[in-house]
Amino acid sequence: MPIKIAIVDDHDIIRLGVKSVLEKLSDYEICAEAGSAEEALSIAREISPDIMLLDISMPKLSGLDVISRIKRASPKTKIIIISVHKLGAYVLKALRQGVSGYLNKDNVAEELVTALSCVAKGKVYLGQEISQYLAETVKDPDKKPFAQSLLNERETDILRLVAEGKTAKEIAEVTFLSHRTVENYKNSIMKKLNLHRTSDLIKYSLENKILDV
Repeated sequence: MPIKIAIVDDHDIIRLGVKSVLEKLSDYEICAEAGSAEEALSIAREISPDIMLLDISMPKLSGLDVISRIKRASPKTKIIIISVHKLGAYVLKALRQGVSGYLNKDNVAEELVTALSCVAKGKVYLGQEISQYLAETVKDPDKKPFAQSLLNERETDILRLVAEGKTAKEIAEVTFLSHRTVENYKNSIMKKLNLHRTSDLIKYSLENKILDV
């Protein structure tokens, strides 16, 4: 029986590219495709694919912020992130939430089949660029961004969402925190980093490669 694959990416050209690879392989069957994180949740609940290929940067709700919900809705579904983001908070948060793979979009054509094969066997597959980033981080932890040595995991998560341009209200919805709690976190982060405005947080995040664009 073919392995059921769901493709979730808001760019049609990316979905078409992935489909063109998978349609040549008899071991895999595309059971669904979607362009938003909300639709990804519906697919998980209604179809329960074996593997979901999930983008991070999508309208309204980030793929990164629905990983845990997808896994709750369909525990058997393994998730492979396919994203342009390869640094800092993106990779680490995805791995902490239990994704089975992480690929950079630039290398999908070369690495997708290998990644699917590994993940289908219950292994974890990290793309070449992702592996290199993690190896460098482990080898020389002193090189990590200054903020990451000061902020805890929740604060780093809030910082990532702020840098993505989300309002305090939107962050509260994603993190299931109150608006006031989110504002308290933002104030605490700015105090720790000696910054004064939301725009300073965004600039700091990009300049220190906590996030990439």
